[in-house]
Amino acid sequence: MPIESIENSSITIRPNKKLIEVICNVKKTTNMTPNIAALKKSTKEKQKDILLELKDLKWLNNYLRKYRPEIKSIYLHQLIEKDDIILPTPKLTPRNPELEARTQKLKAQQDAIRYRAMTKNVDNTIMKLPEDTISYQMKQINKQLIAVAQFVFSVLAGFAFGFIGVELIVGNLDFGFRLLLGIICALIIALAEIYFLAIKLNEDVYDPISTPAPKKLHQE
Repeated sequence: MPIESIENSSITIRPNKKLIEVICNVKKTTNMTPNIAALKKSTKEKQKDILLELKDLKWLNNYLRKYRPEIKSIYLHQLIEKDDIILPTPKLTPRNPELEARTQKLKAQQDAIRYRAMTKNVDNTIMKLPEDTISYQMKQINKQLIAVAQFVFSVLAGFAFGFIGVELIVGNLDFGFRLLLGIICALIIALAEIYFLAIKLNEDVYDPISTPAPKKLHQE
């Protein structure tokens, strides 16, 4: 799935019971962080939903260092030893259903081609794949040549309309203006035809391929 950028890159920590107990017993100071103050004032049920950030742990570490003579046996690394660290995660965007269906279809076709290529030497009924025959290759070449010929004739027809057809409708026009009209009409038709030509050639490359059902080699 496509991954978006991370909106909030801060690392949060879910405090355990021991850390909550120490924070509730700290002395109230003026520079206390909002999360520490909220954790100190909240009830036991709401304390589980409050997350601490790195700045809160930094403040708590400075507090423990300042009052080290009073609380000798309490260290920050011991308090956060069993905490759950929540790392920032990017938001996943669901893929387009049409694109996913198209991808699965192409994957199934490629798997069918590989399966038939591996089993053609085992099953005598498919010793030769349709793609290996000359007739199949000629049909594909004819399809592509017809598509290219249609593209060329459409562009020429557009140029003829701009160069000759407009003059027949409006009247006598300057040769340079007629040439410009013909080129503009040909370019517009060429852009549209290139799109449909690409779709047509792509469909020819990925024609649905049916995998023949395996035949029984013996009768039951």
